Amino acid sequence: MANRRMFSNRIANSARFLQMPQESQLLYFHMVLRADDDGVVEAYPLMKLLNSAPDAFKVLIAKGYVKQLNEDQVIIIMDWSEHNLIRADRKVNSIYAHLIPKDIPILLPKPRSDVEDNSKRVGGQSTDGIGKVRLGKGKLSKDNKITAIAENDEARKVFDLFKEIKPSYEILFKRKHEWEAARRLEKQYGLPYLEKITHLVKSSNKMPYAPVITSPAELEEKMAKFEAFWQQRKGKIEEKNKSKFVFTTKNELPI
Repeated sequence: MANRRMFSNRIANSARFLQMPQESQLLYFHMVLRADDDGVVEAYPLMKLLNSAPDAFKVLIAKGYVKQLNEDQVIIIMDWSEHNLIRADRKVNSIYAHLIPKDIPILLPKPRSDVEDNSKRVGGQSTDGIGKVRLGKGKLSKDNKITAIAENDEARKVFDLFKEIKPSYEILFKRKHEWEAARRLEKQYGLPYLEKITHLVKSSNKMPYAPVITSPAELEEKMAKFEAFWQQRKGKIEEKNKSKFVFTTKNELPI
């Protein structure tokens, strides 16, 4: 049975549906939610679950919303195809398919064209290829390029500066824009200056009004705000004569 089901808004908003007792409406909602790919469901367990009176079930039959298939209260939802459109190559036949009257149209499953052995289908999904990773040439070349950068590029040293700032910093390796930002930062400021910056970032991330920085891309984007924050903080500290920081060039920050 699928984990998700749809419900037709047209049916839910119709006067015919809304005129039913709320108990019957609730029972019908649960039937649609729990039905198999043919719209078949066992009503009795649902009635016990919801503590529904037998009359609630009888109303659904009288209104033509469901049709009882056997004495065990196995039913088929008559408007099933309006609620849920299921792909034929994903459909799994009901275990009660032999009970469905021939005058009720049902969708027939068909083999998937992208699967070698359709006998391995489980719950409508093929298990053929599970556990296998299929990568195109473009994907392989892209991954190889990123791997080469990780091993040889100076940008990797920039990433290492964020190890203490972001414990899960290794996730940044998978993001191309982070690599590009790291390379630009290293080229523009140099590694020694970035070491000073990231040292201050560890402290300023906990300070009010300071820009929060956890990655190379964020540092590149917020560099101006970050320097302005420390310039302002330096000025306030100097006013209180609690620091002798000298901030003369862009490559100097109070440490």
